[in-house]
Amino acid sequence: MAEHDALDGSSGFEWDESNTHKNWERHRVSAEEAEDVFFNEPLVVRSDIRHSRREKRYYALGQTGKGRCLFVAFTIRRSLLRVISVREINRRERVPMPNTKMKPVPKFHSEDGERDFWATQDSTEFIDWRSAGRRKLPNLKPTLRTISLRLPVHMIEDLKVLANKRDVPYQSLLKVFLAERLEKERRRA
Repeated sequence: MAEHDALDGSSGFEWDESNTHKNWERHRVSAEEAEDVFFNEPLVVRSDIRHSRREKRYYALGQTGKGRCLFVAFTIRRSLLRVISVREINRRERVPMPNTKMKPVPKFHSEDGERDFWATQDSTEFIDWRSAGRRKLPNLKPTLRTISLRLPVHMIEDLKVLANKRDVPYQSLLKVFLAERLEKERRRA
């Protein structure tokens, strides 16, 4: 039950530039795609209590909003998910079959070693996905990035009027409009 508490309390992501770069170079998976897995259903998560007494490992199978299916190895530090390894799932991971002879996940000396291991290994040989559970992470928020956007004054004023009618901040309404349009464009593509 303790592993569920740590996951439920997750509020964001911690990114390490080296991990991000290596996952992109090796598997062409961006940090944004890795995050996206945690906001789509189904998300199947399994913990590895044997990994370490200090830092538990979690493994997830899920898909991005664009339908890319990914395997993610991660940990939680100070309520932040830290992605260690992320790659496309393989054929056997798409529909995990019962495996009576599970191999133990090796002990790793570094995150690089762990990333290298998961880059080439089939998780179904090491992780009993039958004991994994579907999860929703209610407190998890995506990483935000500030952008500078220049808009004509009349657009901003119109946005403020609409936002005032809905009793929401105009920046929030702008995000809603963008999200709706992006979803519409995704469906069209």
